[in-house]
Amino acid sequence: MHVTLHLTTSCNLNCSYCYSAPSKKGIEMTREIIDKSIEFSCREFNSNIGIIFFGGEPLLRKDLIRYTIGRCKSLEQQEEHKLNFHFKVTTNGMLLDSDFLKFSKESGLNIGLSIDGDSRAHDLNRKLGNGEGSFQFIDKNIDTLLEYQPYVNALMVVSPGNVKYYARSVEYLINRGFRYIIASLNYAGNWNNEHLKELEEQYNKMSRLYKKWTLEQKKFYFSPFEMKLATHIRGNDDNCYSCQLSRRQISIAPDGKIYPCVQFVKDGISNADFSIGDIWKGFDEKRELLFNKSVEAKDGCKDCALNKRCYNTCSCLNWQTTGQINQVSPLLCETERILIPIVDRLGEEMYNLKLPMFIQKQYNLAYPLLSMLEDEITSNKN
Repeated sequence: MHVTLHLTTSCNLNCSYCYSAPSKKGIEMTREIIDKSIEFSCREFNSNIGIIFFGGEPLLRKDLIRYTIGRCKSLEQQEEHKLNFHFKVTTNGMLLDSDFLKFSKESGLNIGLSIDGDSRAHDLNRKLGNGEGSFQFIDKNIDTLLEYQPYVNALMVVSPGNVKYYARSVEYLINRGFRYIIASLNYAGNWNNEHLKELEEQYNKMSRLYKKWTLEQKKFYFSPFEMKLATHIRGNDDNCYSCQLSRRQISIAPDGKIYPCVQFVKDGISNADFSIGDIWKGFDEKRELLFNKSVEAKDGCKDCALNKRCYNTCSCLNWQTTGQINQVSPLLCETERILIPIVDRLGEEMYNLKLPMFIQKQYNLAYPLLSMLEDEITSNKN
């Protein structure tokens, strides 16, 4: 189970697709709320608990991150609990420094960096309060970040304004040293037909890059391609890519209210209708009601050939774009119809060529672990 702690709703950037802003005074989580959140999580879930630090910008409260990890580590050492915690933080990278990166490595805190690609793509949407682009301040931290965490996730958001830079931005990040690229579309953006045509062209460019890197035996992970390849090869009967609203992840707001996903927390105040309980009393009946609502058959999806491979199960995305957790945006349908055939053609082409890297990545479930072990052996030799 993953538990997201929203340490603050404040941020030091003004992103065009985010509710946080530098000028907005946010709500801060307290140590008391953190203690109760950990206590609640240990009581409700099994021994393997993922703690995700979120915001706003969570590194504004590095002190709370250190405190939380310290508390969890202390509980792990108590034999009677048999607990195992793992940690992740999603950050815009502005406040990264060697001291915190050293701490993250020593404590097992994995970092996800929000970066939309090269400077042209990134600075369109991620700006300082004065309107200046933030890329130059993040870029200077990347080498140090990769030194401490070579498997860090680069988290891209692709919007109508920067979609024309999509493929070159992924290429930039790969060449910069990132191995894991998680790219998401900003479905709340003002997309039109021209943007969708550009998106299709960018996916085709990415297909060629993907094949090129695979031929070169380059180690990389690029979502959404990897997920669509997996559903093509293995199907999705086990719902491994489905949302499972409030079942796989919950989010705790600074005031202790519990939400089914990060998107529902928003500013920590205005969206209480989607609260499914709190850390003192636990879950209420709304958790089950929302889950049941989220898995109801969706209009137009049941008979669609792409139904089980589509992102239509993401309830928070549905709510963000349509206002309903079980109603799918027409934009999502259109973008999935663009993406899936391109990825399928790519997969069939690489399979027919029997490319070793492709076969390992997609057919050997142990590949991620074996790849990391291979990297460690190579690193030790050097």
